[in-house]
Amino acid sequence: MFKRALLSAISLLLVSITLVGCSSSSNGSYQGILSVNGEKYFLRGEMKDAEFTLGEKLGKVQKKVNPKINPNEHLSSNYLEIGEEIYTSNEDSEVLIVKRENGELEIMVNESYYNIEEGN
Repeated sequence: MFKRALLSAISLLLVSITLVGCSSSSNGSYQGILSVNGEKYFLRGEMKDAEFTLGEKLGKVQKKVNPKINPNEHLSSNYLEIGEEIYTSNEDSEVLIVKRENGELEIMVNESYYNIEEGN
C-alpha cells in the first residue's frame, strides 16, 4: 500500500513539474489587437487570394503597446508597427485590411465578427 501511494505521489509530482515547465518556458501567445475609434479588431491572418479589396484609408498605426496590453487609444496596437496603413474593406464593414511594412496585407476583424458569422 505504501509503495502504491509513493508511486502515485511521484507520478503526480512529475506531471506537475512537466506542466509548470512547459508553461513557464513558453514565450506566450498574445492576440494581435488594433483599436480604431473605440472598436477592437483582432488579427485573423494574412489575406489570401484577394478575398477583400482595399477601401478607404483610415490612417496609420500611431502607437504600439506591449503585446500583453490591450490597446485602447485610437490607432494603437499590440501587434502592428507604427506607420503601418489601415484600410476598410469594400466587401465587409467588420473587416479592416492592414498594409504591413513589408507590403503584405493582413486581415483584422471587429470583435463582433465571429458572432455575426455564427448567426448570433
